[in-house]
Amino acid sequence: MSKKKKKKGILKYIIVIILLLFVIAFFSSLIIIPKLIKIDIGEKSEKIKFNQEYKIKEGKATLLGNKINIKHKGKINEKKLGKNKIKYTASFLIYKKNTTKIVDVIDEEKPQITLNGNEEITIYLNEEYKDSGATASDEYDGDLTSKIQTTGEVDTKTIGKYEITYTVKDSSNNESQIKRTVIVKENDNRNIIYLTFDDGPNDTYTPKVLDLLKKYDAKATFFVTGYGNDEYIKREYDEGHTVALHTFTHNYSIYSSIDTYFDDLNKVEDRVFRITGEHSKIIRFPGGSSNTVSKKYNIGIMTTLTKMVEEKGYQYYDWNISSGDAGNTTDPNVVYQNVISGIGPDKLNIVLLHDRTSHTYEALEPILQWGKSNGYRFMAITSSTKPVHHGVNN
Repeated sequence: MSKKKKKKGILKYIIVIILLLFVIAFFSSLIIIPKLIKIDIGEKSEKIKFNQEYKIKEGKATLLGNKINIKHKGKINEKKLGKNKIKYTASFLIYKKNTTKIVDVIDEEKPQITLNGNEEITIYLNEEYKDSGATASDEYDGDLTSKIQTTGEVDTKTIGKYEITYTVKDSSNNESQIKRTVIVKENDNRNIIYLTFDDGPNDTYTPKVLDLLKKYDAKATFFVTGYGNDEYIKREYDEGHTVALHTFTHNYSIYSSIDTYFDDLNKVEDRVFRITGEHSKIIRFPGGSSNTVSKKYNIGIMTTLTKMVEEKGYQYYDWNISSGDAGNTTDPNVVYQNVISGIGPDKLNIVLLHDRTSHTYEALEPILQWGKSNGYRFMAITSSTKPVHHGVNN
């Protein structure tokens, strides 16, 4: 082999080695140089509260002490719970290094729970207790009222103090709790006024009457008919008043026969059951048990009916104080005087009113104010309330 050819061969080997070293150096740089890049993005994992505004922080990157370019990619959805990723990429020439920040949107806020009604309620022995419940809402979950768990019972037959607890959890397991105290006291039947309203509901005046009763924390009894909007009967029931039965038609021809009377009574009872889910057994005869109009249709029918309703499990109630609001009286001041002049501390005060006239509504607040200022309690009739009977006038 000539020296010239030998030199060419050596040169080729040298070139191959140089290329091989270059390739090795290049690929080594792809590993080594990114390792020399330092990225500063602060904490790699952060937690923020739901709906909390979050500004993505700009990162910093250096290579051997010199600043290099860094960019980030990704978004934070502060209105949705869960993990969000922000990808940071530092670059120098063809060299890149990545790192990721995790931003976890969490819900640590407890739901808001609010009692319907007062925190402390006093009822009297054997008086019916209807719990008015609570409402709950959460910033993330919205309305949680249906998720409230209620524990505790009230024994209305035993004097004592009872506690009702309302608990609710949101989807992040944050829990809120609120309590109501119910005191059961002995009822001595003194200083009690039983306001009773006939012929409703009336779409105009019944809701106004209910607003006043709620304002003064007073309970009443509504002897309802087949007229008016269902929602007001439901509200009467939900707000702790007694929904009792009057008549479906309020047509005195119901006294034509035993069957026509009970057909009418069954209709109004069915209406109340459909709305409230309970069969009311407290009734008031149209015109009262001593009415004389029934003679026009069937002489002696009231004697029969007063016995039959009790045999069928009903209890009928007349009144011993008449407001006069269904007669010729249209002056609320006269209605007011008629009521308060008949009330006494040592008697059973059952007041006849009608929730369908403006003068009754205008007289009601003064009546409530007078009763409260004179130490009276306004209660609803229950099955344990002693009835007032006028006596049959056949």
